[in-house]
Amino acid sequence: MVKVSHLIRELENIVGRDYVFYHPDELLVFEYDGSIEKAWPLAVVFPTSTEQVSKLVALAFREGIPAVGRGSGTGLSGGAITSLGGLQIVLTRMDKILQVDADNRLAVVEPGVINLELDIDVRKYGLRYAPDPSSQMACSLGGNVAENAGGPH
Repeated sequence: MVKVSHLIRELENIVGRDYVFYHPDELLVFEYDGSIEKAWPLAVVFPTSTEQVSKLVALAFREGIPAVGRGSGTGLSGGAITSLGGLQIVLTRMDKILQVDADNRLAVVEPGVINLELDIDVRKYGLRYAPDPSSQMACSLGGNVAENAGGPH
């Protein structure tokens, strides 16, 4: 059994104290996504880099704690919900468009980029990123990939 206070300190060492949520009031919103499924996470963390994500996953593995990535939490399948007592890794702070190759219609982005942000950015090349318009302002690209989602477009 993992000692929670020790785990929280390790999580804070990785992402910073302000980016680790573990109080019940903070966790309430992370127990669900757009589905009807629910599970209370042990902690929720907000990394800013691939290196931090790697350290978080390694820590969860070492401690035997399930971990799940989460974007905007708008999915309808329960994909952003961790197992009860797991670690939820929220990727919304990883929100940079790293590269756009208009000739090859390729964008390299971090998982927290919101669909509409990419759509606006690529318009200067005469391109569009047009998933389901009803979700464009809220859904993240990482969630699109993880959930094989994006609507009818």
